Amino acid sequence: MGLRVRTSHGFDKPMALAILAVLSALSLALLVPSPALAASLLDPIGPVLEAQSWHLIRVTLIGLFVVVPPLLLTAFVIWRYRLGGRSSSYWPTWEFNGFYETAIWTGPVIVVGFLGVWLVSSTLDLDPYAPLPGGDPLRIDLIGLDDKWLAIYPDERVAALDEIAIPVDRPVSFRITSDTVMQSFLAEGFAGQIYLMPGMVTELNLAASEPGEGRAIQTQYNGAGFANQRVPMQAMTEGDFDAWVTGASGDPLTARTYPRLISSAVGVREFEVVKAALMPLDDPCLFDRVVARYHQNKPISITEQPGSALYEPDAASLPDGACDALVPEGSGPHGTAMGGMNHGAHAGEPKNGSE
Repeated sequence: MGLRVRTSHGFDKPMALAILAVLSALSLALLVPSPALAASLLDPIGPVLEAQSWHLIRVTLIGLFVVVPPLLLTAFVIWRYRLGGRSSSYWPTWEFNGFYETAIWTGPVIVVGFLGVWLVSSTLDLDPYAPLPGGDPLRIDLIGLDDKWLAIYPDERVAALDEIAIPVDRPVSFRITSDTVMQSFLAEGFAGQIYLMPGMVTELNLAASEPGEGRAIQTQYNGAGFANQRVPMQAMTEGDFDAWVTGASGDPLTARTYPRLISSAVGVREFEVVKAALMPLDDPCLFDRVVARYHQNKPISITEQPGSALYEPDAASLPDGACDALVPEGSGPHGTAMGGMNHGAHAGEPKNGSE
């Protein structure tokens, strides 16, 4: 008796094939980058993520040499040794075959060897701490809060809240830290993910090869406000970037006004509409002061700790002093596991952190 498709409940074979075709089309559509969406791993707009994307594709294709043959052989074995089949033979005394054993293990060994070589090579080539070629990099100091990203441009003397802008065809060098719990920063469309912790500095170098929009995303749950840390990261021409910088307005950001940007845990709402702001920067050492907050050889009180339910901006003052004296020795580029720290005041910056 042949196999029949039951139709007593209104389900027939043509409908099943139609549903399968629709699901297959949707699956393929998800793999094709859409120009209406922000840049992503499969649609990068920077050389770093483009290299990471090709690395993923290359590793996937190599892995198929191990995955596909067993899948095909499984179907072949099921068909060959099916009940009633006459093409198979029965070898009850068979134990070992050198050719088959060699064929089974040679493929995986070659694949593991190729993957190992490419992994080491890609790890060295895509070192996030390695500066990119292309001239003087744009310096951005990024501070992660519970519900916000604060991007400080010390050379341009501006600070962007919940927005990041970079020029095309110019290297960008990030120094990143957290002023709350451990976090994870993903420059979607430009580079991969990297961790940040309070009192420590992580570095990330990237660039944009064409104008476009990615996102600065918090990828590690950090409490209230986590859903709000998905903000635009724009790549624009040099002229548009200069115009963006000159658009800074409002009161300057200083060590005294910075604590008021921070929300207490009880005052944060999830999925709030992001309100980006670009303001003048009056203290180019602000990033170093935030890092130094956790190097004062004393515990931070609950009213001074950003992210605390009892956080009080008026009580959360930042350390004073010159940039090169804020963080103790031993927290430099080779003194921490999470990242590097540049203690020296940058060229052209006042020693007291303000003008």
